[in-house]
Parts: sequence; structure tokens; C-alpha cells
Amino acid sequence: MEDHGDLQSLLLATKTGKEISEYHIKLLQKQNIRTVEEFVNANKLHTKLALSNDKMEEIKRELLDLCVRRIKFKKIYQCEPVSYSTGIEELDNLLDAIGQPLRPGRVWELVGENDVGKTELLHTLAVNFVCKQDDNQQVLFMDTNLDFDSERLDEILRKKKLTDEAIDNYLDRICVVKACMAEALLSALQDLLGRLKSSKGSSERVSDIKLILIDSLSACYILYRSSYDLNKGRSFLTELTVVIRKLAVEHGIAFIIGNTTFSLDEESAADGDEEELSHTEAVNPEDCNYLGDYWSSVCTLILSLELPEDSIQENNLRVLKVLSNSCGIGEGSCWLRLTDAGII
Repeated sequence: MEDHGDLQSLLLATKTGKEISEYHIKLLQKQNIRTVEEFVNANKLHTKLALSNDKMEEIKRELLDLCVRRIKFKKIYQCEPVSYSTGIEELDNLLDAIGQPLRPGRVWELVGENDVGKTELLHTLAVNFVCKQDDNQQVLFMDTNLDFDSERLDEILRKKKLTDEAIDNYLDRICVVKACMAEALLSALQDLLGRLKSSKGSSERVSDIKLILIDSLSACYILYRSSYDLNKGRSFLTELTVVIRKLAVEHGIAFIIGNTTFSLDEESAADGDEEELSHTEAVNPEDCNYLGDYWSSVCTLILSLELPEDSIQENNLRVLKVLSNSCGIGEGSCWLRLTDAGII
């Protein structure tokens, strides 16, 4: 009956086919003619419907013409996946090679030891994103480390030899939220989700936010690593995961979440030890961050920013490695360089 309904609607959309009455539709149904193909290929259909042969041929011609135009329209306007350039050629090449370019709805994690350059990379990605997007799309930079540096963004933009007006416009499109505590981070994301839901159909610019950078999640989660607050930590991660996935899936926002790595022998610090955690170079998907095994299933891509081997003397070089990838190839790496113009 669904095909029959489709055939009827198509007939009514043609000029001559509008003369087909409900009585004719019932006759077609009795003849088991329910699709356009069956209608066009039926023999002596004009006699069965008591219509002239010329009129029936005209209906078939108009019907076929309508179907062809609809197929072409669907093909021309079929939505292609939107991919964002990171503005870093080596990184874009790596993402293409592993089958996971930066797209709306993606949730990525960037891990690495302290002072390796994760914040600098996030600053660079924020600048490159607004420069690459011509339709006023915005970045939300969530600063939990109090490391956000607007002067550094201004410096990176000036290295691009932009006008003062362009620089001001790009800086205006990078929104900053400071959230040192886990509750503040969660509340800010929940507030954004609520505003996005209520702003549908309105001109509120909150709907222009297409990329959220969090630097870093481990900074605001560290107080939950004691055995006393373990359940609170799990509850926080559960709520955070829910709101992140809603923002990603329902509103097409991409996430890149910074996190700090640690080694297994430091796990005892989670048992209430107040000794400061030291960071090592060991980076494994199974033990790569402060957030535990639960978090490892949240992000579709985990990237590790690391210092190069000792044999490489240049201090401004970094290697970005793929630790895990749920959408494609799980191995790969690229070289990045720290410069006055950001990471390139």
C-alpha cells in the first residue's frame, strides 16, 4: 500500500496525471499495479482505465520525466560529509590516511605529558578553525588549567599577516569559558546544550559553535582520583559523557579533549596519596590518562603528542601518534613543529 500511495502522489504531481481519479487508483490496485515501473510497463492500460491511448502515453511520459528530475535533484543535493581542515598539512594528511578527518560530531582526545605542547596545539587548532571557516562558525575553548592565552592567539594570527579588522573578527569567534572544577565544566556544557535546544529557529549565535576544545579534562578531574571520591568521579564522567554525546550527535559539534598521561606505577596516587604525580613518556591506550578504563570508550580517536627520540636534537619538534581509532586505521604518526606562528 505504501508503493501504491507513492504512485498516486506522483500521478497527482503531473499535469495530465491529475485526471486519474480514486476509481482509477482502485482499478490499478486490483491489477496489482502499485509502482511507477509497473504502471509504465503495463500492457493496454488505457483500456483497463477507460482512457484514450494518447492520454495514457502523455501520463507515462510526464511520470517518467518527473521521476528522472527527482533522481537528479536527489543526486545533486545529496549531503556529503563535512570535513574541517585543521590548518596543519601534516596532521590533515595523517587524518586522511587513517580515515578520520575532523568532522562534525567527532569526539577526539589529545593526550601527552605536561609541557609537551598540548595547549599550544589546541591554541593553533582554535585559530586555524576560525580562519578556515568563512560562515562565522565559532570555537568554544574550555580552559580548566587557566592556560588560555589570548595574546598568544593574537601573535599566531599576526604571523598570518592579517589586517587588524580580520584579527579582531577571528578573536571574537573564539569564545572562552574558565572552569577549574569538574562541576563548573559539566555545568557549562549542560548550559550550552540547553541554550542550543531553546535557540532552534532563532538568531542566537550560540548555534554557531561547531568546535569545542577542552584543556584539559584531567586538571578538573584530579580531585576525584582518591578512593573516597571514586564514585563521584564515575558519576561525573557518566554525566559528562552524556552531554558531550548529545552535543556531538544532536548538534554536530566536534570535540578535542586534552588530557594528561601517566604511568602505571603512579596509580597508587589514586588511593588518596597526596604526593604530586610525576609524568613519564609511557603512553598506552589502556593506561593513557587519569580518567580510568571507562573513559577509553568515549572518544573515537586518541592522539598522543610526544617528545621525539633523544637522537633528534631539535627542541621544537614533536611527534603526534595515533593510539586508537574506532573509525579506521589504528596506527600512524606525523611530525609537528613548534613555531612563533603556532604548531605547523
